[in-house]
Amino acid sequence: MSRRAERVASLLQDLLSEIIMFELNDPIFKKFISITEIKIGDDLRKATVYFRVYDADPAEIETALSKAKGYIKKLLAERMTIKFLPDIEFTFTLGSTMLIQLR
Repeated sequence: MSRRAERVASLLQDLLSEIIMFELNDPIFKKFISITEIKIGDDLRKATVYFRVYDADPAEIETALSKAKGYIKKLLAERMTIKFLPDIEFTFTLGSTMLIQLR
């Protein structure tokens, strides 16, 4: 990943965490959802958001995040100054990539 892609991914992670915690009104998002990693291409067109859920069904959260994707992108566009906002795809992870990096 290029330096710019890393910076955009870091900003996306911060903003997505904030949006999920404070902006989305669906009660399913009141569960503890953690954005673990964001992978974004060097062209900044597609971002894969990896998340973890601690006390809910991951498939249910993934479906709800996918349904709210348009609203989330609208909120991101208001907070980011970037020419093209990446297309966002939400994927559940067990956090194994983080465990491998810690070893």
